[in-house]
Amino acid sequence: MMKAKAIALMHKRNALVAQIAAERASISQQGAALRPAALMVDKVSAGIRHIRSHPGALLLPITILTLWRPRRLLAFAGSGLWVWRLVQRGRYWLRK
Repeated sequence: MMKAKAIALMHKRNALVAQIAAERASISQQGAALRPAALMVDKVSAGIRHIRSHPGALLLPITILTLWRPRRLLAFAGSGLWVWRLVQRGRYWLRK
């Protein structure tokens, strides 16, 4: 009696292990399509962390842009100021 129960449990376990393996393979195939996007997010995140820990790294591109195209820098500064004001207004309205 006990042996029949053990054999039934063993068969059920083997079926579940096979099902788990099939599901893992399916998830792996579906996840492979997301891998390039995940790698891009990782690179952007690493770049943001680097800039936060080394803010001086922004000085070189700004200096080059200032020397190379000063008018373009003024255009970027104007756009940045506009975005900053927009964010500040949004924060003000959210606090109300």
